Amino acid sequence: MSSRSAVSSAPANLAESNRTPPRESASVTQPAPAARERPRRQFSSSVFALSQIIPLGILAVVMFYEVTAHLLLETKTHPLAFAMETIVFGIVGPAFTWATLNWVAREIRQRERAEGEADALNAIMQEMHHRIKNNLQTVADLLSLEMSRNPRPEVHESLRDSITRIKSIAASHEMLSVESVGVTDISELSKRVVETTRRSMVRPDQQIAVRVTGPDVYLGSKQATAFALVLNELVSNAIEHGFRGRTTGNIEVELDWDGSDVWMRVQDDGAGLPDGFDLKTSRGLGLQIARTLVEKDLRGRLALTSNDEGTTAWVLFQRGAALSNKE
Repeated sequence: MSSRSAVSSAPANLAESNRTPPRESASVTQPAPAARERPRRQFSSSVFALSQIIPLGILAVVMFYEVTAHLLLETKTHPLAFAMETIVFGIVGPAFTWATLNWVAREIRQRERAEGEADALNAIMQEMHHRIKNNLQTVADLLSLEMSRNPRPEVHESLRDSITRIKSIAASHEMLSVESVGVTDISELSKRVVETTRRSMVRPDQQIAVRVTGPDVYLGSKQATAFALVLNELVSNAIEHGFRGRTTGNIEVELDWDGSDVWMRVQDDGAGLPDGFDLKTSRGLGLQIARTLVEKDLRGRLALTSNDEGTTAWVLFQRGAALSNKE
């Protein structure tokens, strides 16, 4: 199924999504400062140097012409014209050139200083996201140790679900630590999240294939983190319930967007939903988390459909308006 056909076949109730734009926006920052700081400073310094050299050069050329034309060659020129030539080309011209180049150099230096501060802040934010990711990974490792020490199945399952959620958040911060701060490609993020979830949830005797398709879609850090958690819950729910008594299966995650709205389809070929299932009254913690994140953080809609071929989860939400320039 193509991305556009997937969008057109979404449940009708998702088309009535709340159009209120998300409060969070993100701006695309500039590359790291190391590769650009030195060229910018050299350029501003060069302009300052030219502001000293060019006026002197103009003055020297004008004086050479005046001396040669009027003193050595004794060209007949009215004294007033001689004075005007000297004032305009010998004094006003160099002074105007010096003032213009100095103004340009100051503007360039101010912009360099602002970009340098932005680059430094960008590097600090990337380092912060990297450290958060490492701390989350440490928490997940500690929970893994606790899970291995506790033999009770209910505790084992609860800790496993918590670990996958923490790792999904860590994946968001990992991408924020290497990409532009504040913006994340959720297509690449989806691949990392579903692979982490698949490794954590699939039993050794199972062969569950997960595939992610769709164009690059960029979200702000808050939206990306909520999106990662929603995707983790939907994939986890498909593996845990849809393939509980099966050894093989397929899950397809498809993304699409139309400039403002983002669509996600998570489809499996598992057992399907139980008879009488209602998302609003479902007591499953995973689906409750997914629904809350979609409605509260993403300000979107979540719907589940089921047939003989499996279960399909649809998510629709509006992308941050400040990211429209990322196309």
